[in-house]
Amino acid sequence: MRHFLFFIILIPILLTAQMKESGVAPGASVVTGHHTGINLRFHYFPSHKMCVGLESNLFPKSGHSISEGMEITLNGHFIFELSHHWGVYPLVGAGWKNLKNESGFRALTGGGLHGNYGRFAPYVEYIYSSGFEPEGILIMGTFFTFALGKE
Repeated sequence: MRHFLFFIILIPILLTAQMKESGVAPGASVVTGHHTGINLRFHYFPSHKMCVGLESNLFPKSGHSISEGMEITLNGHFIFELSHHWGVYPLVGAGWKNLKNESGFRALTGGGLHGNYGRFAPYVEYIYSSGFEPEGILIMGTFFTFALGKE
């Protein structure tokens, strides 16, 4: 499974790494749904409109309502520009969520609002996850982009 996931991420990067507008972007945000936690993400932008990302949601124990656990997801979106600085995007993906004593597969659909301010890209997105523990998730945070392609 690890090799398969590695190739799913690596192939798009290798195919488009020489594009002028390609880049990678680590990001961090707050995630809230049934559980509140931290979202860490590493996304690859083959162009300024397309994005594929690997994310991890970490749910630290806090009080009685939040379970220890984590989620790993792979998703993608296409950004429709509204202006020079803002765009909207649909989101699709899949994930695996693990809570204390149970775990399972989840399909993800949703959308978001994406900013473009130089290397910083603030975003807010809503995701509905079906499958194991279905829920609505709200994520807010920012990216910092590193260019890969030739200038």
